[in-house]
Amino acid sequence: MGRRSELLEGYGDAFAWSLFDAAPDAVFVVAESGEIAFANDQASAMFDCDLDDLVGRSVDSLVPDEARGPHRAHRTRYRAEPTIRSMGVGLDLRARRPDGSEFDCEISLSPLALGDATFVVAGVRDVGERVRAEDHLHRVLHTLDASDDGIFLFDADTLVYSHVNSGAVRLVGYQREELERMTPLHLNPHSTEDEYRELIAKLLSDPDATAQRQTRLLRKDGTEVPVEKTYRAGPVGRNGSRWIVGLARDITARLEAEAELAERNRQLQAAQQAVMLAEDHDRLARDLHDTVIQRLFAAGLSLQAVAAMSGDERIRTRLATTVDDLDATIRELRNAIFALQSPAPGPSGVRGRILDVITEASVAMGVEPRIQFEGAVETIDERIVEHLIATLREALSNVARHAHASGVRVSINVGTDIELQVVDDGVGTSGRVLGGNGVANMARRAEKLGGRASLEPNHDGPGCRMDWKVPAELP
Repeated sequence: MGRRSELLEGYGDAFAWSLFDAAPDAVFVVAESGEIAFANDQASAMFDCDLDDLVGRSVDSLVPDEARGPHRAHRTRYRAEPTIRSMGVGLDLRARRPDGSEFDCEISLSPLALGDATFVVAGVRDVGERVRAEDHLHRVLHTLDASDDGIFLFDADTLVYSHVNSGAVRLVGYQREELERMTPLHLNPHSTEDEYRELIAKLLSDPDATAQRQTRLLRKDGTEVPVEKTYRAGPVGRNGSRWIVGLARDITARLEAEAELAERNRQLQAAQQAVMLAEDHDRLARDLHDTVIQRLFAAGLSLQAVAAMSGDERIRTRLATTVDDLDATIRELRNAIFALQSPAPGPSGVRGRILDVITEASVAMGVEPRIQFEGAVETIDERIVEHLIATLREALSNVARHAHASGVRVSINVGTDIELQVVDDGVGTSGRVLGGNGVANMARRAEKLGGRASLEPNHDGPGCRMDWKVPAELP
């Protein structure tokens, strides 16, 4: 039975006071002075103290040191206006045992009038386990919020979201309170309710089962984000509720990386095919040059020897015509070999575009030009490239029309300036020449870019030399 002090003598019988001992909480009856007048058996167990040590001491001693001042002020206000205050009002309260240990608690207060005296009945409940559970839940939720992935918990029956983490808010752009009024169907218009019901039924039938889906979620701003979703059934709640956990991971970066990898693999395969084709072209070109052309050349020499020994003029004429035909065939084969050995130009390859021009001009000139590159040709400004290509085409056209050359050399040097030089061994020209529309056009193109152009006799031999020079850097 609980114990009371002489302050309560004369107020009620033992039965009435024994009712306090039936309470699951610690119960104290406190006088206006703050002295504990009664403590029940549960108070002794909760505070780990004999009842004789509790009764008679100040209730302030059961409050942590840092809270005693505020507690005395609170008792003073309560005496002025005593009211019933139930437990569970959301206050973070702690009680102190006589041995100095503390525990989390909830306290209810009720005024008790006995004759002319007013006491306070205080009920104390140890909520340490609940506080620890709530603290654990808080840490779990905080950990979930730290995840970059979106975590969605929704009711298996209504499909309404019961909880979402901060990752889900970032993923779809809705606020938490907005999402907790929505269902997965709001975010995934590409799926139907029947599909979700079928998925939920499979998950609930096997607690260890998981399901993965790749889909797109509709964000609040109307855009869609590709995600990989993983679903699993949660444990059944105390009230029999069933819920599903959905984890959504943004795979935008992964899809972009996969697409880039696929494109690089495609480019690699194309490059490998181009290399194989180039090797085939090079082998064919070597075969033509080392075998076919040499045999044709030998056949021509033999025919020339036969013609020299023949006394029949018609035979010599016929043989000379055949030798000329062989020479023409050899030139055509050399053009074909040059084309085979020239790499297929890309749409932005400067070398490829230059080689295209030379290949086209070779047929008209009947001679295979030699080409020499020096410097970073591919870095030439596109504005210069257009004029350089036009100038080269004009220069080679002049050689084809007027030079009657048997040899042509083209060189392109890229440095501080870009220099184009076309040298032939044809009939040449007298003096410095800048006449004619073609040459004038080349000069105007150079001047437009801040450079110059000239066409002069070749000082190192027969023929002409065209020089075209412009600055590599344009204003």
